[in-house]
Amino acid sequence: MLVASQPQHPMPAGAPPERGRDQGAERGQRSPWSLRLASWCWGVAGFVFVLGPGLAVLLLWMQYRALRRSTDRIASLTELFGLQDTVDLEPYLERVDAFEAWFLQTSGWVLVLLLIAYVVAAAAILAAYLLICTYTLRGANAARVLGTVLAGLSTLIAFVVWQAFATVAWLPLDALAVNHLGLLLMGLHVAGIVFAWLPASNRFAR
Repeated sequence: MLVASQPQHPMPAGAPPERGRDQGAERGQRSPWSLRLASWCWGVAGFVFVLGPGLAVLLLWMQYRALRRSTDRIASLTELFGLQDTVDLEPYLERVDAFEAWFLQTSGWVLVLLLIAYVVAAAAILAAYLLICTYTLRGANAARVLGTVLAGLSTLIAFVVWQAFATVAWLPLDALAVNHLGLLLMGLHVAGIVFAWLPASNRFAR
């Protein structure tokens, strides 16, 4: 018994290959480890860059409040043991209270404006970092070049600021500990530049 064979439709010469094979495999290529590390380094650097100033201000405020509580405690002890004639902190505390009241009244709105400006600038800078990281991960040459230029400038700025704060490191301020983040920031930027231009990254970008 003969079975009729279904007609064959030969593929004409020059026809594109089937989708899901060559083109799908090409689209499914995974970014090399070097580009992934470059993207991670620049992404973490962005978070360190925008959180550093806020962390410094927070540490400085916490240290001031701790110092103020210690002063109030000492004043209470001198009053408890009747040592006001030897150690009288009340005049100094009154001056500090007057300064705090004046500062909050005269510059309260300025602090609010500075906080808003900091939040807006931090959001814009972080968005730029994340955008560059995303396109660097995809192998876009423009993102690699822009990321390299910005990372180089940020490294230079971080070095200048780090050197400036290092000259006053002898001051007993906890906020100066944030200066160590400058070393981390410079290291992340430089590492991102190196990883972004390794041979594996160049081959994927081409």
